[in-house]
Amino acid sequence: MKYKLGELIDSESKKFDFSKKASVMFVNTGDVFDGKITGVELQVDKLPGQAKKSIRNGDILFSEIRPKNKRFALVDNLDVENYVVSTKLMVLRNKKTDLLNIKYMYYFLTSPVMIEYLQNEAEGRSGTFPQITFKENIANILIDLPALEEQEKIINKLDALDNKLQINKQLNDNFVIA
Repeated sequence: MKYKLGELIDSESKKFDFSKKASVMFVNTGDVFDGKITGVELQVDKLPGQAKKSIRNGDILFSEIRPKNKRFALVDNLDVENYVVSTKLMVLRNKKTDLLNIKYMYYFLTSPVMIEYLQNEAEGRSGTFPQITFKENIANILIDLPALEEQEKIINKLDALDNKLQINKQLNDNFVIA
């Protein structure tokens, strides 16, 4: 069945609760790359102004700036009570768990076809740098969404391919020419 992405996911902007926190992990756009999230621990009084958004496990972080730079990741197994993210990262959250596996959406949004489309959208926008927004560039994208069972099968195949790619990368990184 076809859906607009805005029917399946929301862009969240819930403010992080800094009360009772001396320091937190701050995640800026540079701390998110091609599925990986790092961050830097900072004292709350030393945080930059853009450190505002809270996250949950299962959210997708997606940079508003230059999609081709692959500043995206699926939040998984983080102590999210101690992570605050930049306002330059979209926090995309599943609002239809009965229809959508968020990992399927992650693979959809980060596919080469979607990245190219979103980059073209960003470059077509007037301003000082290529930027996208949820409302203008993502919410109205149509997806032909398979049933949850089929989404799981697709996710399992893509996960297996990703795992093989990671193993090959590790092997290549350890390969030494004598």
